[in-house]
Amino acid sequence: MQILINAASAHMGGSVTYLQNVLRRLPEEAAVHRVVVYVPEATTDVLPDRPKVDVRPYPYSSTRGPSRLYFDQVEIPRISGREEVDVLFSATGFGTVWSPAPQVLLVRNMKYFDPRFEEKYRALGRSFLKTRLRRWHSLLSIGAADAVLFPTRAMGETVGAYVSLDGTPTRALHYGYDGSDFTATGEAGDAVPDALRPRAAGEGPLLLNVSTYAVHKNLEALIEALPHLLDHYPTLTLATTTSREQTSDIDEYDALKERAATLGVTDAWVELGYVPHAGLPPVYRAADAYVFPSFTESFGHSMVEALACGLPVVAADTAVNREVCADAGVYFAPFDSTDCAQAVRCVLDDDVRRAEQRRAAVRRAGHFSWKRYTEDLVEIFQQAATGG
Repeated sequence: MQILINAASAHMGGSVTYLQNVLRRLPEEAAVHRVVVYVPEATTDVLPDRPKVDVRPYPYSSTRGPSRLYFDQVEIPRISGREEVDVLFSATGFGTVWSPAPQVLLVRNMKYFDPRFEEKYRALGRSFLKTRLRRWHSLLSIGAADAVLFPTRAMGETVGAYVSLDGTPTRALHYGYDGSDFTATGEAGDAVPDALRPRAAGEGPLLLNVSTYAVHKNLEALIEALPHLLDHYPTLTLATTTSREQTSDIDEYDALKERAATLGVTDAWVELGYVPHAGLPPVYRAADAYVFPSFTESFGHSMVEALACGLPVVAADTAVNREVCADAGVYFAPFDSTDCAQAVRCVLDDDVRRAEQRRAAVRRAGHFSWKRYTEDLVEIFQQAATGG
């Protein structure tokens, strides 16, 4: 089977993690003879060098607007015909409307469909027009696809409020994690970032959040919770992988930094900035709890990695977060900083409960597997290619 993957907008974060893991395993499947994948030029350097995988740079400087539209709707069909592919896999939510090959579409951006995101944008006085146009584009792509994948059932249900999915084969496939690196055993030691090392060895509890800053990540709720937590744990530290250089929501990021200064929690908040994926396991293991305040996500790779490292997870109470963490998580009302602080205290105050949550986290992590995901993905490709 010849597979063409269009991942033209896979710049960073979860989309790159996804490709790294899927491309590492696709060649191991007997049914896969060749994979051609298009990604941004910078992403070509971080993808695995695997037999049967031909990684090619997306040919334009912008992955949005007319050039991306031309690539998806004109060049991809030409490439499909020239390469005689059996399946087109559109892996970043936007597809080819007239594909000469059967098309499998992965819809992975919840922001286009979650009403809470639109409400948040409007509350910030920001235009929602571009996001609404992308939602329309994604819905058009769903209508053109031969099969549609979602990272979670909850996301599929959210999209189903905008379009009927009855006539299209759909499947919710949970992503996996790297079980060789993300484990509960091992010592953080010297591998933790320099900025974190003194805090990791300190007496106070260490909270962790791994993400870039974005409006939907809802870090405001976590920062607002810090004064409540510091009243009980004066030496508590919150470590995040945020930085001003790694966000497109600069105004909101700056406002959050100012708010942290006003609240007097700047010293308790350590920004690690970008941490390479391979460097994350010891960072997780150094923490006492993982806090995931995002009010909208399609999955949440970092939650699964935290679970695998045996971390108690405290997450915003959303359908996706509950689907991912199940009974291994403790949940709080997404925009309620007091409830967030109370949920964190439920973990930190009770040694017995924290130990049980660590065990539950490792058990829950066993549900997620990139090997199983890739096997299911290839099965879906075969069904699409044969019209099954």
